[in-house]
Amino acid sequence: MSLVRRLWISVVVAMGVVLAGAFAISLLTARSYFEQQLQAQSGDGAVSLALSMSQQSKDVATSELLVAALFDGGHYRLIRFTDAAGRVLVERSQPDHADGVPGWLLQLLPMSVRPGQAMVSDGWRQVGKVTVEAARGYAYRSLWRGMLQLGSLMLAIGIFWALGVSALLRWVRRPLEDMAEQAEAIGAGQFRVLEEPKVLELRSMARALNHMSDRVRNLFAEQAGRIAALRDEGSRDAGTGLLNRAYFSGELRRALSDADAPAEGCVGVLRVADLTALNQAQGRARTDAWLAAVAGALQASVAGAEEATLARLGGAEFGILLPGLRIAEGRALLEQACSAVAALDLQGETGRGLRLHAAAVPYRRDEAPGALLARVDSALMRAEATGSLVAEAEQGQEGFVVPGEGKWRALLDAALARHEFVLTDYPVLADDGRLVHRECMLRLPQAGAASVLTAGQFMPAAVRVGLASACDLEAVRLGIARLAETGDPIAINLAPRSLIEPGFLERLDVLLAGAGAAAARISVEVSERGLDAQLAGLEGLAEVLARHGAQLGIEHFGRQLAALPRLYALRLAYLKLDGSFVAGLDENVGHQRLVKAIVDVARGLGVVVYAEQVHSAAEWAAAVSLGVGGMTGPEASRRMGG
Repeated sequence: MSLVRRLWISVVVAMGVVLAGAFAISLLTARSYFEQQLQAQSGDGAVSLALSMSQQSKDVATSELLVAALFDGGHYRLIRFTDAAGRVLVERSQPDHADGVPGWLLQLLPMSVRPGQAMVSDGWRQVGKVTVEAARGYAYRSLWRGMLQLGSLMLAIGIFWALGVSALLRWVRRPLEDMAEQAEAIGAGQFRVLEEPKVLELRSMARALNHMSDRVRNLFAEQAGRIAALRDEGSRDAGTGLLNRAYFSGELRRALSDADAPAEGCVGVLRVADLTALNQAQGRARTDAWLAAVAGALQASVAGAEEATLARLGGAEFGILLPGLRIAEGRALLEQACSAVAALDLQGETGRGLRLHAAAVPYRRDEAPGALLARVDSALMRAEATGSLVAEAEQGQEGFVVPGEGKWRALLDAALARHEFVLTDYPVLADDGRLVHRECMLRLPQAGAASVLTAGQFMPAAVRVGLASACDLEAVRLGIARLAETGDPIAINLAPRSLIEPGFLERLDVLLAGAGAAAARISVEVSERGLDAQLAGLEGLAEVLARHGAQLGIEHFGRQLAALPRLYALRLAYLKLDGSFVAGLDENVGHQRLVKAIVDVARGLGVVVYAEQVHSAAEWAAAVSLGVGGMTGPEASRRMGG
C-alpha cells in the first residue's frame, strides 16, 4: 500500500473517530438534558396539583376533576392521588408510546425518570399524596429528530472533510508524482526541469532531482561529445576538417555493396598541382590555411547534393562521392567545385597561377572498389595531360531505366496496384552466429527483363512523386505475409519521409494489428540520414510499434551521436552502425575507439549495436572484441550459407 493511501486512510479513520465521539457525546448530553426536563416536569406537576387540591374541597369528585384537568393538559404517563392510609383515590394513566422512534434507540438510550411527589393538606393536616410521572414519548421523539439532524450534519461535515483531505493529498501527491515521472524520464533519457513545489519538505527533493537531471544530461552530452571527437579523430582530416581517405574508402565500399544504396552514381577527384612548391614558397602555416580555404570552397559547392561525401584523400587531392547522380550531373557539380576553388584567386610565390586537375567516372553497384579507383586514376592522369576536366563516358546500362517523374509515377502506381513488389532478405547474425532477424528490402521485378529494380533505384523517385509511404506499407504487408510462412524474425526498412506522410502511421497501425501476435517478431528500421526533420514522426512510430510489441531500430547510425539519448527515449531496441565505420575496422585504430565508445554508451542505455557491411572475418572479429552484438553484410551471408 502506498504511503499516500496509508496517510489518507489514517486521516479518514481519525476523522471518523472524532466525529463518532462527538456524535456519541452529543446524544448522551441530549439524553441527560431530557431526563432533567422530565424530572422537573414531574416535580412541578406534582407540586402544582397538590397545591390546587389543598385549596379545594377534599371530596373525590373535586379531586378527580383536578387530576383530569392536569392529565389532559400535559404530557403525563401517570397521575395518582392516594389518601393518608395509602389507598388510591384517583388515578389516571396512559401507555408511554414513542411513535416513530426505533426500538433500538429506546434500548440504547433508556431514560430513567423518578416520579414527582407532593403532599395534599387540609390546614395543618395531611390528607393524601400526589404522584406524577411525566411521559417520555415526546422526549424520545425529540431525541430521535435531534439525532437525525445531528447525524446529517456530522455526515456532511465528514464528507466535506474527506473531500478536503483528498484534495490536500492530491495537491501533495502531484509533486511526488511529478518527481517520480522525472526520475523515470531521466532513466529514459529525457532531462526535463521540474517546477519546485510549494510544499517546503518536497522542495529540496525536487531541487535535488533537477540537479541530478542536469548532471545526467551533461554526462550524456559529454559522452556524445567525446564520441563525436573520436569519430572526427578517426574519420576527419586534421588540417581541413574534411573526411579522410579511410572514411571515404568505407563510404565507397558501402555505395558499391549496399543493396539499399542507389544502384549507380559517380566519383570525382580534384587535385591542385604544385602543392610542394607552394608549401616551400609560402610556408607550412600559410599553405595549411590555403588548404582549409579550398576545403571550405569545396564544401560550399557540393552542399546542395544529397548524400554527397567530400573527403581529402591526401596532399591537395580531394574526392567527391555522389551516389545516385549520373555522370553529366557529376561533371556539372565538379565544374562548379573547380570554379569555386579557382575563385579564391590564390597565387603562389612560384610565379605560376593555380592549376587544377579534375576527373569524374561513373560507377555501378557490385563494381570492385579497386577497379573503380583504377579508372579514377586513369581519368585523372588524362586530365593532367590535357589540362581540362575529364568525365568518363557512362557505360551501357543493363536492365530498365524509367526517365522522368511521370513515368516513375506510372510505373510505381501500377506495381502497387498489381502487388508486383517482392522482398529479398539478408541475415543479421549475433556475435555467436545465431540469427537475430532477416533484414527485408523491397524489390521491383522489371517486366520483360531479367533484372530487378532495387530500393536504391526506385525509392528516390518514390519519395519525389509522393509514393514512398505506399511502398513502405507494401513492404510491411509483404513482411507480415512472410511471417506466416516462416518463423524467422524480420526487419523492414522505412523511409524517414514516410513518417510524416498523412495517414501513414494509422495504416501501419492497422497492418500490425492484423498481424496479431506475429507483430512481436517485426522490427522496423529507419535510416539515421534525414532523421532530424522527422523526429516527431519517429515518436509516433515508436508509439505504434510499442502498442503491438514490435521493435524500433536505427540503421546507418554514426553521424548524429548527440541524438542517442533522445532515440533511447523512444524505446529504441538497436542501432546498426554505418558501414563506413566498419570498413577496415581491424586496422583502423580511430574507428575502433569510436565503435567502442558508441557500444559503451548504447549498452548503458540498454540498446544493442549491430555492425553493417561486415566484409571479412577480420572485421567480424574486431567488431566482436569491441562489444558489437551482431553483424550484417557479406560475411554474415557467408556464415549463414555455411
